[in-house]
Amino acid sequence: MKSKINKTKQKHVLLKSYSKFQQIEQAIKAIKTTDNSNLQISIIGKFDEDHLDDANPLIALEENMEKKCKALFKNAIDFGILSNPDIGTIFITGFLVSLFLQEIELKKIGTMLTGPYGILRGLGIDKKPAFTYLKALHQGEYLVIFRGFENDLKQLEETIN
Repeated sequence: MKSKINKTKQKHVLLKSYSKFQQIEQAIKAIKTTDNSNLQISIIGKFDEDHLDDANPLIALEENMEKKCKALFKNAIDFGILSNPDIGTIFITGFLVSLFLQEIELKKIGTMLTGPYGILRGLGIDKKPAFTYLKALHQGEYLVIFRGFENDLKQLEETIN
């Protein structure tokens, strides 16, 4: 009997940071015009708690952001909210929600001090870019993580740049 080696394509990730949510909406709109059905997308953002008052509680912000994120995609997507001691209150949507909300010893990975960093490193992102993107998140930028095959990500970069 002969053995056969099957080669499988490995998925890669591409990270982008955006200062405004409208930029994400434009990027997703541009992606929809392409035939990129193998692409997975997650968005991570920080709630700006400095601008909260009694008339605009965090719950209203959370509901509004969840609606905005879900409106970007034609299929249902997951949405989660958690509080990280280093970053603050963050939301996450898309394929990474379950990973951020996964519990280890009754604590969600995303709520651990090094949780988001560990998740980015586990996706294959090098140390320096992982720190850079988490710093951007901490400063209020949105992170968008695209996961797909290498040729799809190259095409994506051309589409959203």
